[in-house]
Amino acid sequence: MQQLRTTFLTLLFLSLLACNQEDETPILVATEDVLFVGSDKIRVSGRLLANREVLAGDHGFIFSTTASFTNAITLSLGEKVQPGRFIGEKNEFDLGQTYFVKAYADVEGQRIEGEVIELSTLNPSVTGFTPSYGIAGQELIIEGKNFPEGTKVFFGNQEAQVLQNLFESKLIVKIPAASGQVLATLKIKAQDTEIILPNPFEYQAGKYSKVTDFPGSLRIYDNGYFSNNAGFHVGLGKTKLGDNYAVFQRFNPATGTWSEVNFPGNPRRYVFASPNYLGGGAIETSRDVFSYDRSLWKINGSSFERLADLPFNSREALAVDWEGGLLLFGGLDGAALLVRAYDPAKRTWSTKSNAPVALGRNAAAFARATRVIVLGSNGQVWEYNPPLDSWQLLTTYPGNKGQGFPILEVIGSKAYLGLFRATQELWELNLETLTWKAKNSIIGFPQSINSGHFQFNGSIYFLRAPEESVSGSLPMELYKFDPDAI
Repeated sequence: MQQLRTTFLTLLFLSLLACNQEDETPILVATEDVLFVGSDKIRVSGRLLANREVLAGDHGFIFSTTASFTNAITLSLGEKVQPGRFIGEKNEFDLGQTYFVKAYADVEGQRIEGEVIELSTLNPSVTGFTPSYGIAGQELIIEGKNFPEGTKVFFGNQEAQVLQNLFESKLIVKIPAASGQVLATLKIKAQDTEIILPNPFEYQAGKYSKVTDFPGSLRIYDNGYFSNNAGFHVGLGKTKLGDNYAVFQRFNPATGTWSEVNFPGNPRRYVFASPNYLGGGAIETSRDVFSYDRSLWKINGSSFERLADLPFNSREALAVDWEGGLLLFGGLDGAALLVRAYDPAKRTWSTKSNAPVALGRNAAAFARATRVIVLGSNGQVWEYNPPLDSWQLLTTYPGNKGQGFPILEVIGSKAYLGLFRATQELWELNLETLTWKAKNSIIGFPQSINSGHFQFNGSIYFLRAPEESVSGSLPMELYKFDPDAI
């Protein structure tokens, strides 16, 4: 149809030129072409046809939602001093609306109009957005088409700042603050049109709150810790001044209170500890010279029962309870790759296959179902199968690995790993899909090391000690972490 219209106009124009200039030929206006139609914008061309000089006092286009032009919208382009083509563009049209348009020119006191063209504005649509997971303040890109100027974006009820609208096909927005919900429905509003995206945006979650300081505002290092039905126990090791810390402090998460627990054994550093066992350790008698303690203790709540001594030295090993017994991973003094198992019925120790990486107090482990999840100081996440005595590499920690001493806690099918020494990152690992998701970073003093951690009622607790080199009287702080809160 457009080709026929162009051919007709050309022939008409040529016939006018062929006429004798003295002949009184009509002056014509043609609605020539629709150049662009968007969501709220229309661009059209027209032509003033004459075989002589003319002066149009006004020219332009008339739009209407009816063929009779009862509610006309005029786009005036002003004077036109010569015949020829003209182009007009107008926005603020309604979305998805049928319009009629015709060109016009006012010549010699007469309005001359062209033929009517019918067209329809377009509706916006969305093809997708990225990222699907993030934090407030980041940029999010929504891709689609026919986004008019003034398009608004909402995360739930929170309006986002639209930074750019590129070619009506890409919206770049600033993610607003969360309104208390992890998942936010994305909505696009353009005029009276609302598009609800099928997939929600997920805010990076994880809420920290400080619970309390360690009793006496002390800072201890090289300590042991364990958690059982009696509470969270932290003790032994040494103070910041280098004095032995001979007791345990027990924290009751239900009441939020600390109480002191006497330990009947010798004070020492570098012990291994689990909910049911404690043992080993040493005291540094001079630089790099150690006096070892081989005592082994059965833990019953907050009481300690001495068992037969260890048949080996142990310093900075990693302990995990396993089927009533104990698995001991690595340590110093040539034991970094060793895996030892304690059988309480036989009261004997056995050696398993070596670990694939060096392990010890600067790593972390968690017993889960029939497996033990191990996070090494190098960031590798391994799964150890005790019945098969086999290792499998699962994945690698994607965050800052710092200087070791990470945490590892498992809730359901999610493992929470990170907080390496002098870092503040914590990540969630889906143990079924082996996919990672960043959590919010921990608050508090950044140059810190973990002194213990446990979980209670779906939350994870961290005891953080400022690095020994940090001056001043900064205390050890206990934080509560809710993985799914904002």
